[in-house]
Amino acid sequence: MRIKKLFLPVVIILGMGLMFQGCNKIVDESTSGTKLIVTKVTGINWEDKESSILYSDVLVQKGDTAATVQDDLAKIYMIATPYSPVVETTSIYYDVILNKYHVKYVRTDGRNVEGVDVPRAFWGSMTARIVADGDEHNVSIIVVRANAKMERPLVELRYLGDEKEIECTAEIELYGEDLGGHSVYVKANLPIVFANFANE
Repeated sequence: MRIKKLFLPVVIILGMGLMFQGCNKIVDESTSGTKLIVTKVTGINWEDKESSILYSDVLVQKGDTAATVQDDLAKIYMIATPYSPVVETTSIYYDVILNKYHVKYVRTDGRNVEGVDVPRAFWGSMTARIVADGDEHNVSIIVVRANAKMERPLVELRYLGDEKEIECTAEIELYGEDLGGHSVYVKANLPIVFANFANE
């Protein structure tokens, strides 16, 4: 009889311990309660035209000016919203500050050696606040650096060598935090065609 009396409190204590262990997993969770949803990604070319495919000119000449290289931009449209459908977005702590991004180029033919087949991947800094109000917001980033157009393989496209153009996808990763200090991450893709396009 005494053994039974001792057994019951032990079971209760173990059960409470497991329950609190499960609670701690939620309390200690470092991932944000805010979800970033990318709705559209566009590229902005040398003519400042926005399109779903970025036509990146490796050598730009406008009018009588000397030929030059320039950065290409991507515009990323997104919505910030809480993961939980019952949470209201009135709290500023669900807003997101994006502070850095990473761009990597990938070809569909599997030739992905950086500096040989595709431009080198890079990190960029940014500061953009995405309000968690359910509305669409956008940020602009450099998706192709001017320096990359002076290195292999893009510099070789100037002279119409073996490859006349390079088609690839820019894999864009955005990093930041909500105003509660929890990490936020989202990924987007942008098709790119590199070539030495004719300029007016």
